[in-house]
This record gives sequence, structure tokens and C-alpha cells, in this order.
Amino acid sequence: MVIGSRLLMSRTLSLAAAPLTAATTTTLQQIASNHPKGLAKVVLKKGKTQLFKDGSPMVYSGAVDRIIGRPPPKTGDAVLVTDGTETPIGWGLYNSVSMFCVRLMQLEDDASRDPSSVLNVDTLLKNRINAAIELRNSIGLPSAKSNAYRLVNSEGDRLSGLIVDIFGDEAVIASSAAWVEKYKQQIKACIGKIDNVNHITWRPSIDILKEEGLDLSDLGDVDLSNSPKKLRLWRTGFPI
Repeated sequence: MVIGSRLLMSRTLSLAAAPLTAATTTTLQQIASNHPKGLAKVVLKKGKTQLFKDGSPMVYSGAVDRIIGRPPPKTGDAVLVTDGTETPIGWGLYNSVSMFCVRLMQLEDDASRDPSSVLNVDTLLKNRINAAIELRNSIGLPSAKSNAYRLVNSEGDRLSGLIVDIFGDEAVIASSAAWVEKYKQQIKACIGKIDNVNHITWRPSIDILKEEGLDLSDLGDVDLSNSPKKLRLWRTGFPI
């Protein structure tokens, strides 16, 4: 009887312990382990991790202890950001030149809530832009009284370096990050699907992009080809 009780207790403890082992593997680790290209890791210095866990969206170079990856990541590549033990705290988009070497896209908690966006910039853009649209709709934008407003406000909408302003049926996209230029076509495609947006103007922030290390010869001219000459704008019921 005692032996049977001990066997039962042993089995119970074994079953209870199994989920704890699985729980030590984070969402980011699970998805990254299946990434076909492999991922570089940006390892933070001791004492710097909490700053980014608390919401600072850009990892500056002085906070980085080392970068693990062969070949090393290129500007615009997705990378894992880890603590000193190489446990991921988030992922972001790398820049090999800028003082901000990673623009964080998701932390672990967000990755657990929205695993479809992990390391998938196309899906992340769609989800974040849709969330921005829903937020503006919830406060009555656009409306019959106001058709000029900011749809995407960079870090405020968790898309660091990207600003989208709506003026009537025109969207003006301001780019101030190398990753935004890399995903220009995907961003324009997302904005082009918004109801009543018929024109898109792309405005790169030339001076800031120089600091991002972007080769400006690849930028071309500001995209005004689809911009209307005249707009009818309303703000709080008055034409502007």
C-alpha cells in the first residue's frame, strides 16, 4: 500500500513537472528555432535589459554587449534582442550604421499575444496599421467634420520611423528609418487598401536617413506621381 502510494506520487510529480520544462521555452525562442534562415542575436549589456522591457523602442549601440551571428546581420534584417544569458526579450529590425542598432517591433509579452507577427514584417505592418485605423475610428476619425489627421505616429503606434498623415483622400507617408525604406512597397500596399485613400505621397526624411546609413542614390525622387493638385480638407467642421 505504501509502495503504491509512492509510485502514484512519483507519477504525479513527473506529470506536474513536464509543463514547467516546456514553459521555460518562450514564444520567441520557439518561433526563432523554426526560422529557415537562422537569426542573429543582439545581446544586451548587464543592467540594460529592463530599460527595453519597460518600453524603450530603440536599442542604442551603447547598450549592446555583443552580436552573435555568422554572417553578421545586415540593415533591415530581423534579429532577436536578448539579455546577457541570451534569453530573448524581443525582436526588431537591425541597422549596422545607425546609433540605434535595433528598432524593437515586439517584446515577449506581445509576441505571446500575437505570434503571427513574430519575425514577419508583412503581417506586423498589416496588424499595426489596422490597429491604428481602429483607434482613430474609435475617436471619430475621419468624419464629416474632420478629414485631416495623423493615422500612424511612429513609436506611438509601435512602428518606429513611420508616420502616415491623411489629408482627404491622400495619404502622405514620411519615412525616417532604413527599415521603412526597405519595406516601402509593403507599407504602400497596406495604406492603399484604406477606404477613401486614392493617392499616396512618399516623403523620405533625407537628413535622418543619412544617419541611418542609407545610400541616398537608391532613394530616387520624392514620389509625387499620384498626388492630387488640390485637396478639400475639413477640420472640426471648417474648411482648411
